[in-house]
Amino acid sequence: MPYTGNGPWIGRPFRGLRSVVSLYPELVTVIVRADSRIHDLPDLAGRRVNVGSQGSGTRATWDAIEAEAGWSNGQRVQPVKLRGSAATSALCSGEIDASLMIVGHPSPLVSAQQTACAVNFVAIDGPAIDKLVHDHPYYQRGRIGGAAYGAAAEVPTFGVRATLVTSASVDARIVGVIAKELLTHLAELRTLHSALGGLTAGEMINSGLTAPLHPGAAHVYEELELRD
Repeated sequence: MPYTGNGPWIGRPFRGLRSVVSLYPELVTVIVRADSRIHDLPDLAGRRVNVGSQGSGTRATWDAIEAEAGWSNGQRVQPVKLRGSAATSALCSGEIDASLMIVGHPSPLVSAQQTACAVNFVAIDGPAIDKLVHDHPYYQRGRIGGAAYGAAAEVPTFGVRATLVTSASVDARIVGVIAKELLTHLAELRTLHSALGGLTAGEMINSGLTAPLHPGAAHVYEELELRD
């Protein structure tokens, strides 16, 4: 978390960071082949998993998961760094056992993987995730699947919310105009992408914000009577 200097930003807090509005959930999404015997987080121990590049948000989240899981060196996953179509083909061919991404749903990346070969989602929950979400308030519970992917049931996981941020030094009038346009055109915003379809004003100005609200945004939300 850059504002407080946690995770990959240890020792480098960005106290000038300010939130404007939060948007859709971006969920930890672990995909395996349909014929795999991997169903939940413990099943990933020792497997070849595409976890992203060092320094990426995806890799930082996986490192946090693995730390909470408390696995020994022999149990830790065999990390692989692949992107896009390379990850898709590697999963289908069996070169890797699982692929991790952090995305909003429904996602074209997930749909592309489904088209390439039959896959399932891995449930990312349990005591380790309970503690991770409890200790890091910018993480939130979520569910994947259902009608979006033709799945019989939703799969539990967690993630963050995509958030529009700015700097404390940006003119409050500019931030205020942006914030007001977003909140007063919410119905139109919901139609722009399926991941935005469930947006509510209350969540957008309160949920998953990783830094204090910019004064320009806070003023607009008070003006619109969305905050006390």
